[in-house]
Amino acid sequence: MLALVNARAYAYDPGRMAYTRHEALVLDGTRIVALDAGEVGAGVERRDLDGATVLPAFADCHVHLTDTGYFLGERNLYATRSYDAYFAQVAELPRDDGVVFAGQYDESAWTDGRAADAAPLEAAHAAARAMLVRVDGHSCVVNRATLAWLGLPPETPGIERAADGRPTGKLFLDANWRAQAAFLAGLTEASKRRAERRAAELAIRNGALHLHAQLVGFPREAYAAEIEAMRGLPGKWYPKICEPDPQLAAELGLPYIGGDVFLDGSIGSCTAAVVEPFASGGTGTLTYSDDRVYAYFATAEAMGISAGVHAIGDRAIEQCIATWERVLGGKPSARGNRHFIEHFEIARPEHIEACARMGIYLSMQPQFDELWGGAGRMYDERLGTARMRTMNALGRAQRAGAVLCGGDDSPVCELKPLAGMQACLDHHEPSERLSAEEALTMYTYNGARFGHAERETGRLAPGLAADFVVLDRDPLAGAAFAQCTVLETWSDGARLY
Repeated sequence: MLALVNARAYAYDPGRMAYTRHEALVLDGTRIVALDAGEVGAGVERRDLDGATVLPAFADCHVHLTDTGYFLGERNLYATRSYDAYFAQVAELPRDDGVVFAGQYDESAWTDGRAADAAPLEAAHAAARAMLVRVDGHSCVVNRATLAWLGLPPETPGIERAADGRPTGKLFLDANWRAQAAFLAGLTEASKRRAERRAAELAIRNGALHLHAQLVGFPREAYAAEIEAMRGLPGKWYPKICEPDPQLAAELGLPYIGGDVFLDGSIGSCTAAVVEPFASGGTGTLTYSDDRVYAYFATAEAMGISAGVHAIGDRAIEQCIATWERVLGGKPSARGNRHFIEHFEIARPEHIEACARMGIYLSMQPQFDELWGGAGRMYDERLGTARMRTMNALGRAQRAGAVLCGGDDSPVCELKPLAGMQACLDHHEPSERLSAEEALTMYTYNGARFGHAERETGRLAPGLAADFVVLDRDPLAGAAFAQCTVLETWSDGARLY
């Protein structure tokens, strides 16, 4: 047994939706046995935390593992702020087994108004297999050698072409997803696993123990091996197979399926399915027919599998909500399923009300607003001020009674739940801000519910797993989440960091 004393340990009561502070956390092996050091007898080892804060270990409910690990350090193009800087950094990218792979460029933050293209790849890496992925993942840039290697049929949706009909190297929609899947499949097994371990270790350092990993684009028979490889990494993993295939989840013993099952695209790449056009024109594309979405949802509900989709634009969210209304009859799942929507960015009031009424979980990314919300920023430029002010409606969803689950969509945003919680408090629209307690619950207890694991973890309580973090400051007593440092991360009573 071990008693962590002189602490500020917070226990969450789901019934009262409130936290109480305790001065200790007592462990017996893998479990929490008490939150009062007076409840243990003599001879128990005590460790003085000197007033540090103890919270449940954090969840990150939307992670792209391999990409996160790859796009660390010199392969991360996010800091570029002009086309010239982009060109220069791409020219210096390393080659790993003859492959150039980098990402995170975001032209919406560039100061010169220019757009990313394939020119630096052709200039410096013409013979290599080379790909640059936009920050949102919904478009990419490749060189001519990679286009030839991909062998995409000319009619594939999303191949951008110049006035003379030749491909520019920029890929969207189906062409983008096919290209990224092929590119990742072409990486060596060793390089993929190294990238995944880097990502997992980063997560643990940032207190993110519970990781909902999006597995996208693998052959059906490969998912089992990917899940097994994930289990060898530090942390607790919740694999989200991004296929509309509930039978596959049942075969693999998973209670959920989906995640990045793309009903539409993204705002940054102007491929989200919206009712009112983007400022540049166009309304995006719905990936699936209504009948295909209905078949997916109805099968999942009948099998007792929680099903999810990616829906960002209001037209995609409407398709999702209308289909759940048909399947569920406007009520929560009779089988207790926890169906979910990833992102839920341009949601209308009736969408929020319907999700609360039907018990649809909302897996949202508060850092999106931190990056792109506010006057003159990407949401404003792409969609206009009126729509921007309604987006990422955390406060309205919370007040409606919907279940909010926090994620960072890494590598789109930093894999750092503390940054996500801070973004909840700093939303550009004051009415959409959450309290510190609500933000913490979004990244802890609600994350456990999302993973069907709340009877095992997600809060500090006797009998639950000893999964917790130690912080140097107390965000529930006025300290900013962004100013807190993770000192320790524990899993099942063992200190991982």
